[in-house]
Amino acid sequence: QWMVQSGIKDERPWFDEGITGKGQVVSVSDTGIDSDNCYFWDATGEVGKGLFKSDITRRKVVQYVPYTDGFDSLYGHGTHVCGTVAGHRAEDGNT
Repeated sequence: QWMVQSGIKDERPWFDEGITGKGQVVSVSDTGIDSDNCYFWDATGEVGKGLFKSDITRRKVVQYVPYTDGFDSLYGHGTHVCGTVAGHRAEDGNT
């Protein structure tokens, strides 16, 4: 977080001003994600997969429409990109 916000170790000026992204919903189109990864893990379980399945009460992933082909992998590029966007890992699957 500090690398994006300031480039100075442990300095997070956006967070200091209360800009955290909490309550925002973003969309990412990439390869699949590993929903057990620390950035997406939710103690209440996985969100349903599909175009019309969403749950805004979830910790991070509120909707997941999977697309996979022979080039995708469980720990692929989509997990990396979405982890960067999600920004904060779960300590307990609730926060």
